[in-house]
Amino acid sequence: MSRILVIDDELLLLRVLRRILERAGHTVLDAPDGRKGMALWHREPTDVVVTDIFMPEKDGFAVIQEMKHVVAKPKIIAMSGGGQRGPLDWSSSALALGADRVLVKPFDQRTLLLTVQEVLGDLSDTQDAVLLSSAADQRKHLRFPVFLPVSFGDGVIAQTGMVVNISREGCQIRCPDAAPGAKYFWAEIRFDDPYETLTVDLAVRRWSRNEEIGVEFIRMEPDQQRRLGSVIRNYEEAFSRQERDGAVQRELLAINLREQTEGPPS
Repeated sequence: MSRILVIDDELLLLRVLRRILERAGHTVLDAPDGRKGMALWHREPTDVVVTDIFMPEKDGFAVIQEMKHVVAKPKIIAMSGGGQRGPLDWSSSALALGADRVLVKPFDQRTLLLTVQEVLGDLSDTQDAVLLSSAADQRKHLRFPVFLPVSFGDGVIAQTGMVVNISREGCQIRCPDAAPGAKYFWAEIRFDDPYETLTVDLAVRRWSRNEEIGVEFIRMEPDQQRRLGSVIRNYEEAFSRQERDGAVQRELLAINLREQTEGPPS
């Protein structure tokens, strides 16, 4: 198993996380803030660092930045219950600075252990699929199945693919030429109208599997944000209509079945 450093100023949560990880077989160190956490890590390096973002003395952003300069950089999992840092939310900022994964508090034991396994590369394809389902539970917005052409790249290498689902916060892309290795992208998604193109100035790859990648939108122009919002509203309305129609059809089917088995009402 691995060595893990957990940094959090909530001492009760710190003890709970330590107990969960130790029961899973990991060796766990802990610290109540970023300053003490980094001092401890330099004395006793670990494979993984799980750090809270908003802490006194030294916050999680500073921890992530400092970890970029160490020789044997550990895998970093950032966690928080919310908050803003400039124009980006904390999770996007943490990923942009170099965190490997983010966890939104509150999260359960299974999500924590699977995230640790994922950053260590211990998951099989089947387990990875379970983890993605668990991560989906934390999404704020529903994803809608689509089939939209997309061009994306890191500014040097460009690829094409198909967006297979989309939400207000990101999308899933199927890549015929295999998933790229770059972590950050620009992307242009073409909607059903050939003249409608959504431009995402900065997106981050959250996961990759076989020929698919999960992408989170980080930055786009205000007019592009409005365009995405309009498209998502159309999907939401269509989804609601389908749900209503489906409910009516199910009720009619139930009535027909009752009549067939019990006869029409007298």
